[in-house]
Amino acid sequence: MIRYFKICQKYFKLKINDKKLFFLLFLSAFLRSTIVLLFPIFAADIVDYATIGDFDNAFLSVLFLAIGYLVYNLIYHWNFVAYKNYANHIYTKLQDSVIDKIATYDENFTKKLSKSYLVNTTSNDIWEMCSFADQMIDAITHFLSLLIAIIILLSKNIYIGLIVSVFNFLYLYCLAKYQKKKDYYLSGQRKYQDYIVEMFAQVLDGTKEIKSFDMNDKLKENLQVYEKGWSKQYFLKRKYWDINKAILPSLVIISKVITYLIAIFEIAQGNMTIGMMILVIRYIERIESENTSFFEKINNVCNSSVRIDRLYNILNYNNKNILNFGENYTDDIFGNITFQNVSFTYENNLVLNNVSFDIDSKSMTVIVGKSGSGKSTIFRLLLRLYKLDKGVIYIDGINIYDYAKEIYSSNVSIVTQRPFIFNMSIRENFNLVDSNQGNQINACKRVGIHDFIMSLPKGYNTLLKEDATDISGGQKQLIALARTLLSKSEILLFDEVTSSLDPNTTRQIIKVLKDLKKDHTIIVITHKPRLMKIADKILVLDKGKIVGEGNHKELIKNNKYYRILQK
Repeated sequence: MIRYFKICQKYFKLKINDKKLFFLLFLSAFLRSTIVLLFPIFAADIVDYATIGDFDNAFLSVLFLAIGYLVYNLIYHWNFVAYKNYANHIYTKLQDSVIDKIATYDENFTKKLSKSYLVNTTSNDIWEMCSFADQMIDAITHFLSLLIAIIILLSKNIYIGLIVSVFNFLYLYCLAKYQKKKDYYLSGQRKYQDYIVEMFAQVLDGTKEIKSFDMNDKLKENLQVYEKGWSKQYFLKRKYWDINKAILPSLVIISKVITYLIAIFEIAQGNMTIGMMILVIRYIERIESENTSFFEKINNVCNSSVRIDRLYNILNYNNKNILNFGENYTDDIFGNITFQNVSFTYENNLVLNNVSFDIDSKSMTVIVGKSGSGKSTIFRLLLRLYKLDKGVIYIDGINIYDYAKEIYSSNVSIVTQRPFIFNMSIRENFNLVDSNQGNQINACKRVGIHDFIMSLPKGYNTLLKEDATDISGGQKQLIALARTLLSKSEILLFDEVTSSLDPNTTRQIIKVLKDLKKDHTIIVITHKPRLMKIADKILVLDKGKIVGEGNHKELIKNNKYYRILQK
């Protein structure tokens, strides 16, 4: 019961419960489980009154029994309605909570919890959690009914009550012992299931490579390792499941046989009536039924402990890198950026070392350097993903950590090398940022993708596949760029946006960047000389330090690091 209590306690720590709905669910379940305890009393009275010829009281007991059954059915219906309302609340609340939490995670999250872990949890565990409260409450009410039935038996016949109590105690003790072991192996089974799901996801993503390099057999060997691990955990889990389900109930059967013999002996001695024997038998059968129900419910609750742990890990992930926002609501941002003596360490490696530079608004700055020189870290710091070790970053003279969340988020945006497009129409993708159709058309015209969209069968209402795999990389990049413009950000970050594009699309992107710098602060990470040549300023990084600053002509003439990069 202590372990069961801890599972329930962790469930409430998820902070998804609605007190009113939970109370109605508990009350309806409790009344449903306890009202049936009256039925054996009415049945025993009917037999006793009929045996002695008191038919008036016998008929009255029949009436009470009929009313009891009617009330029971009404309460059962109420319980179904209460469960429906509570399950709907839990499902929507959990989905919203998980999505809200994932949206705030840092880049280290998937190192602790894999993508397959997330997919498995959100697709299976959230749905299964809808019934957890129902199973938890049913387990409580069945346990209470079990205690009440035993107390009634003790009051009717002390010997029968004690025998039933002892055997049920042994049953519940063994049940708890083997249930814990079963749950341990269930957790291991889920871990290997995550590995298998992740393997299938990688197979889907790497189909071309698998065919090109004939990797299928080797991948199947890896898969078989996970399958063997899953099978081992599964059979160990089933071992303890079988003990609980098939062997332990024999304790209850033994107690039934003994109590029936005692009841026969009591009748033979004239110490028990036929009605009392029926009552005792009905309560013994009820106790067995409550035991079976309690086992099923407690099993479901303990199975859910794994699901609760997985959801708890997601909702309570300690996101050390995400910083609190300030309370500065200044929205009249021009986009002047200053890095002042900025140093940053990541996983014990000094990535930026005392970096200082200025970027003017309405300009285009290109950041260049070898891999690992700190280029992407500058973007991550501008996006407020990490806390600085030393120094300050200013936008328009204000520390970036002082801006309010909605102000900062709406003024600093990034376009990556592989932007993600959702599996919905082009317009619906835009609606996620700005639902004004006029603004959407203007943004698409500005980046040069409007005519292509209008050439599609359904124009802006054309449904795109997941990650827009049905259009070219260049078209996808331009749609992503138009989406970024809809955010009305003053500062636009471009991370290797032309690295995998054809020459025509690259020219189009360069044209767009030239246009955007008229009213935006543009910062670009690139290895393309064509982009370097049109930049107003180039920052050259090497091993976390600024080793060059100027335009293309100045650097090609005076900076050895830049000349090496050009080669």
